[in-house]
Amino acid sequence: MKSDLTSTPAAYPSRRPGRFAWGIMAAALALFALHAWLYRRFVVDDTYITFRFVQQWWAGNGLVYNIGERVEGYSNFLWIVLLAALSGLGIDLLLAAKAAGFVLSVATLGLLARLSLQSGRLPWAALLLAASAPFAAWSVGGLETPLVAFLVVASATSYIQESRQGRGILSGLWFALLALARPDGLLYAGVAGLLRIGELVAARRLPTRQDGLRLLLFFAIVIPYHLWRVGYYGYLLPNTVYAKSMGGHVRGYLEGAYYLYTSLNVAGGVVLILLFAGLASLAAQRDVMVRYALAACAAQALFLVVAGGDWMPLNRFAVHVLPLLYLLVEAGVARFAACLPAWRSQAVAAIMLAQVAALLVYSLELHWIDGVARTQHIVPSQPFVLPAGMTAPDAVVAVIDAGYLVYLLPLNVRVIDMVGLVDAHIAHLPPQFPGGLLGRGDAFGKWDPNYVLAQRPDYIQINVIGRDENGALLTNFTGTTLLARHPEFLRHYRAVEDFDYINLFARVD
Repeated sequence: MKSDLTSTPAAYPSRRPGRFAWGIMAAALALFALHAWLYRRFVVDDTYITFRFVQQWWAGNGLVYNIGERVEGYSNFLWIVLLAALSGLGIDLLLAAKAAGFVLSVATLGLLARLSLQSGRLPWAALLLAASAPFAAWSVGGLETPLVAFLVVASATSYIQESRQGRGILSGLWFALLALARPDGLLYAGVAGLLRIGELVAARRLPTRQDGLRLLLFFAIVIPYHLWRVGYYGYLLPNTVYAKSMGGHVRGYLEGAYYLYTSLNVAGGVVLILLFAGLASLAAQRDVMVRYALAACAAQALFLVVAGGDWMPLNRFAVHVLPLLYLLVEAGVARFAACLPAWRSQAVAAIMLAQVAALLVYSLELHWIDGVARTQHIVPSQPFVLPAGMTAPDAVVAVIDAGYLVYLLPLNVRVIDMVGLVDAHIAHLPPQFPGGLLGRGDAFGKWDPNYVLAQRPDYIQINVIGRDENGALLTNFTGTTLLARHPEFLRHYRAVEDFDYINLFARVD
């Protein structure tokens, strides 16, 4: 018996692309290749945190940051597995991360074009995505974003196909891999599950055998993984989640709401996105693709607000949902143009090309004015020349930037991350915001100078931005400003004068 999973295959024929469709896809691939090349130097400091976990794993020390300390200072397990495999082939980690991200993003564009064609529309969503500066930059940024984006589209493609055809279970696999790629990947499995329950309730039907197999496939992967990580690290969530959690403080929600606003803005404009997504929503009852994309985008938007956004540039936490968002824009523009039957094709093309142009103007602004594409973010263009004492086997180093600097250290050097991403003590402290709701420099509101100094680090790295009227050091983080004014620090630490790259202080006794 045919499943009642909404739309029938006849309503959404899978047609061969015409010449215009091929032209749009070729333009999307060419534009993305040029865009990725423009951002080829883009990388953030946290990328090297992932690299250190890969290095420790290959060295036989376990999936750790510091030898003997089981702290889950990452939230991208599947990306670590992929990079470890590429590293095992002798490929440089940064090159491997950038190359893998580029290939995955090309695959994402292909799957996105396929979704458009299967819904009877030209692949405009792929062209919009190729014109997106955040998507291009993070495709070669070294972190897991392109993997998550690919899995979002792959799982959506599988789910939508299964819904339209009434058969198939592979979406369970794709959703499971998405959950292993990043914790918020579970949202998408939850959205699909809730939509399916709604369909069954509306039709007054019981779950099918395929529903059971789909769930079995999903849980057969996800449950063993979480049992392993809880047993290995001892906590239900990654340490990074605890470090970034603001404990329900209203400041977190304000930052999250602002992050959502900026994400919509850089995606093409709040008004245009909401307008066309709203028009697309009118087809939600009969179009499973629109229904799923709407629900997934809404879930991700809620997550951004609750999680408080992210500090990294170019809206990293929103990039992987852009493909689904652009599918909604594509569907909404098509619905709007349907009101102009004599000029339907021309209206769609004009709106989409205008949107592409707007996205490219924003990208050029980032390149020529903000300099995001021209230089690496935080990571210097030249390697550090480290003081000899930092590389000693028993050295202890406290840092505010736990990525690139630490990546250059031997694996047996113990590192104290003063922000708490890879430090369990700091991550689980209650947040505090002395700067108030709109204050700057408080980061995630977690620091402990006494804890850091009690471990007598041989070197301390902070980011000095000046001095106050009394000559005391000012830094870009409240926690390190307090540390720099601590009597223990003033008594025992002196600046390394010949170290020009960062502000480094050495213990003098």
